[in-house]
Amino acid sequence: MLGTVEGLKRFVEMHESPYHGLNFCQGTIAEMLDDPAREIFAVIRWFGERGKIFNVHFRNIKGKKLDFMEGKKLDFMEAFPTRATWTCPRALAAYRDVGYPYMLMPDHVPRIDGRDPSGVAFAYCYGYIQALLDALVPRP
Repeated sequence: MLGTVEGLKRFVEMHESPYHGLNFCQGTIAEMLDDPAREIFAVIRWFGERGKIFNVHFRNIKGKKLDFMEGKKLDFMEAFPTRATWTCPRALAAYRDVGYPYMLMPDHVPRIDGRDPSGVAFAYCYGYIQALLDALVPRP
């Protein structure tokens, strides 16, 4: 049920409550889509307009969904928010437009080399998220 967007929709509609919603991992949800660069924004709107997004893993991927019927796995890789399938500024605007008031955080980061690679990669992602928030124009 939770491996498709339609399944996630059924899940949040099973029991109506202001406490029943999702830790919305936009990377995981993008992995479920045929064309994440086009489709992710409508998914954000659908869940956001219903108040079913409680936390956002603000991450991005490179890749696409392959045919599950052939038993293939998802073909994607973690990507920094600036180098990926869809534009993060547009995703942030979608969260703003539905009135999402809570936390945005990276969940996974790409592997890099150097001293403290995980710390540096997460710091970059947090800094990018903060820059997007600072640059976001208020809702018209």
